[in-house]
Amino acid sequence: MKKLLFMVSLAIFFAAGLAILPATTHAESLSSKLSGRVLLDVQAHGETWYVNPANQQRYFLGKPSDALNLMQQLGLGITNNNFESFNGTAPARLSGRILIKVEDSGKAYYVNPVDLKLSYLAEPIAALNVLRSFGLGVMNADLGKITIADSASVNITSSGFNPHNLTVKRGAMVVWTNYDSVVHTVTSPKNFDFGDIKPGKTYSRMFNIVGTYNYYCSYHHNLTGTITVK
Repeated sequence: MKKLLFMVSLAIFFAAGLAILPATTHAESLSSKLSGRVLLDVQAHGETWYVNPANQQRYFLGKPSDALNLMQQLGLGITNNNFESFNGTAPARLSGRILIKVEDSGKAYYVNPVDLKLSYLAEPIAALNVLRSFGLGVMNADLGKITIADSASVNITSSGFNPHNLTVKRGAMVVWTNYDSVVHTVTSPKNFDFGDIKPGKTYSRMFNIVGTYNYYCSYHHNLTGTITVK
């Protein structure tokens, strides 16, 4: 019954105005055609993905807090003067990008590829709702043609970070999940510090700069780890 109600709700959602992915041509790759778009997997409960124009790979948005955190990491910094000069409509070269106002508390804006209009991404739930409102419905077969961004997972337990040493490619997303019963942090001075990660919660970060990043738990200094980006 729940499954039936979900399918009916999803059908109504599409009928209300959600665009469905049109047929593609061999002359144009799907990832290029959908660069900067927000995609909703119509066969997987509307899971939300973002196709990053910088590398034309797709990123899973997940929970509201994870989605906003990801958008900020993928964002392109912009000054207040440049932002104001757009007058609400960004230039075509910024189509589909996430803009971060570095002089205004890091506020994030999404440039809709359809009309280049700017949409403010406020608190997590509102931000994800804004992105989903621009969603384009896709089927599994089409979604599978777009490369998923490289990612890796680190489990946090009472015995430490697992894996302790992790090597990833530049541009990869690393996700830490706290499987312990107490709070931990993922702290790398001058690099990143998400603060308290409660049991069952996650912290994700994309690594764009080659190098070695040593980190630890600020509550348990014996718990350490290393991320090597190549």
